[in-house]
Amino acid sequence: MATSTTLLASGLLRPRVLRGRGGLRAEAKRRKSREEDAERAEQRRTSEAVARDGRLGGNEEESVETEQRQEISPRRLTQDEIMAVKKQLRVHGSAPPAPQPPPPPPEWAFPLLAGLTVTASLAYVGYKFFENKMPEVQKKLKEKSWRQESTGRLNEIMNELRSMQTADVQARNLGDEGCSYVVEALAFNDVCTAVDLSSNGIGSMGLLALIESLKHNDVLNSINLNQNAGGDEGATAIAEFLATNYTIGSINLSSNGIGDEGAKALAEMLKKNSTLTILELNNNVIDYDGCVAIAEALVENTTLSTFNMSGNYAGGLGANVLAKALERNAGIVELRLSGNDLGNEGTKALAEALEVHQGNLTSLDLGNNGIGLEGARAIASYVEKCSSLTSLNLYMNDLGDEGCKLIVQALKTNKTVTSLDLGGNNIGPKGMAAIADLLKDNDTIVTLELGYNPAGPEGSKALAEALKFHGKVETLKMGWCKVGVEGAVPLADMLRYNNTISTLDLRGNNMGDDGARAFAQSLKVVNEALNNLDLGYNEIKDEGAFALAQALKANAEGAVALLSLSSNYITKLGAVALTEAVDIVHELGSGKDTTIVF
Repeated sequence: MATSTTLLASGLLRPRVLRGRGGLRAEAKRRKSREEDAERAEQRRTSEAVARDGRLGGNEEESVETEQRQEISPRRLTQDEIMAVKKQLRVHGSAPPAPQPPPPPPEWAFPLLAGLTVTASLAYVGYKFFENKMPEVQKKLKEKSWRQESTGRLNEIMNELRSMQTADVQARNLGDEGCSYVVEALAFNDVCTAVDLSSNGIGSMGLLALIESLKHNDVLNSINLNQNAGGDEGATAIAEFLATNYTIGSINLSSNGIGDEGAKALAEMLKKNSTLTILELNNNVIDYDGCVAIAEALVENTTLSTFNMSGNYAGGLGANVLAKALERNAGIVELRLSGNDLGNEGTKALAEALEVHQGNLTSLDLGNNGIGLEGARAIASYVEKCSSLTSLNLYMNDLGDEGCKLIVQALKTNKTVTSLDLGGNNIGPKGMAAIADLLKDNDTIVTLELGYNPAGPEGSKALAEALKFHGKVETLKMGWCKVGVEGAVPLADMLRYNNTISTLDLRGNNMGDDGARAFAQSLKVVNEALNNLDLGYNEIKDEGAFALAQALKANAEGAVALLSLSSNYITKLGAVALTEAVDIVHELGSGKDTTIVF
C-alpha cells in the first residue's frame, strides 16, 4: 500500500467512484470506441511495461498494486506520468539485477588446457610436414619397391645364365648397371655357350663388366650385343679382350654406334685373333678410314669366315680397299655389304676382286647400293664363273629389265645358287619373262624374292606358266608386284599343278574378291606342298572371305597351315565364316590346325 499512497499524494493517481462490473465494461467499451487504433496499441504496450516492472518489485508490492487496480478504475496515463512511474520503480530497486561475471575456472584446468594446446600445435606441425614430404616419401617407397622387383628379375636372369646352354637375355632393359649385375653369372660358368644381350642399352661400362666376367670363362663361344650403346670405347675394350681370347668364335656388335676409331681397334684385334669366325658390324658409322683398317686386317687374318658390315658408309672408295683385301683373303665365305652406297664403281671393284678370290664365297649381299646396269654386268660375270655361291642378294637396286636379263643369263650357267633376291629392282614384264625362262631349266633355286617389282599381269602370267610344271621353287615372294585380278587367276591356277611351292606371298596386289575366289577354287584341290598363303593388303571383302572359308571346309585334310588376310576389308560376317572354317578343318582334318590372320 505504500506505493499506492505515494502515488495518490503526488497527484498522479486520482480517486474514482467505484462502479459495478457491468458499468465498468460499458464505460471502457465506449472509451475504446472513441480512441484511434494507434493510441490503443501504444497504451497497451505502456501498461504492460508498467505491470512487468511492478511484478519485479516483489510479491508484496505486486499484491498491493493488484488491490489498488481493483479499487480504482483504469484511465489513460500521460507520457509524463509513465516516466514518473518508471523513475519511482528504479528508486525502489525494482529494476532487473545486472548480469554477474562467470566464476573463474579451477586451477587444475590451466595445465590441461596448456597440454591440449601444445598437442594440437604439434599435430598441426606434423600434418603440414607430412603434407610437404608426402611426394618425396611416396617416391622413395616406389623406388624401394622397384629396386626389390628389379633385383628379383636380375636374379632370374642370372639363374638363366647359370643353367641354360643358350641364354636369351635380349630386350630386358638391363643398362650398364643391370648388365654389370647379371654378367657375374658368366664367371666360372661351364654351362652357357651362347648368350644374347641385344637391345639392352648396354654402354661401355656394362661391356667392361662383361669383359671382367669373361676373363674367368672358358666355354662361352657366341655373344650377341646387337643394338646396344658400346660406341668406340666399348668396341675398343672388346677388341683388346678378344685379341687374347681363344674361345669366342662369334660376336655381333651391330647398331652400337661404332665409328672409325672402334673399327681400327677391331682391325688390330683381327690381326692377332685366330679363333673368331663371325664378326657383325652392321648399321654402325664406319667410314673410309675404318674400311682401310679392316681391309689391312683381312689380308692377315685367315680364320674369319663371315664378315657383315651392312648399313655403314664405305662408299665406292671403301669398296675399292676392301676389294683389294679380298683378292688376297682366303677365309671369307659370307660377305654382306648392303646399304653402303657402293655404286657401280665400287660394285665392279668387288666383283672383279671376288673373281680372283682364293676362297669359296657362298653368300654375297650387295642390296641397296645403287647398282645399275654396269654393276649388274660385273656381278653377272662373277656369278657365271663362281662355283660355290649359294645365296645372291641384290635387293633394292636399279637393275631394271636389262640388268635382270644379265643376271638371269649368268644363272643359266651357274648351278649352285639356291636363294635369289631381286626384289625392288624395277623389273617389269620383260624381266619377269626372262626369269620365267630361267626357271624352266633351273632345278637349284628354291627361294625367289621378286617383291616390289612392276611385274603386272603379263609378268605374273609368264611366271605362273613356268612354275606349273617346272622348277623347284619352294618360297615365292611377289608382294606389291601389281598383279591385279588378271595376274591372280593364272597364279591361282598354277597351284593346282605345282607340287613344290610351300610359301606364296602375294600381298598388296589389288586382287579383290575376284582374285580371292580364284585362289579359293585352287584351294579346294588337294595340294600337299602349300602351307603358307599370304593375301594381305588385297582389298578382299566378305565375299572373298566366304569363298576362302568354303574352300577350307571342302579340303580339310589339304588345308593350308597359315592363311594371312591382314589389312583387308573383312567385317565380322567374314570373320565368323572363316572362324567356323577353322573349326571344321580341325574336326574333319584329323586334328589339323589352320591359322588365319585377319
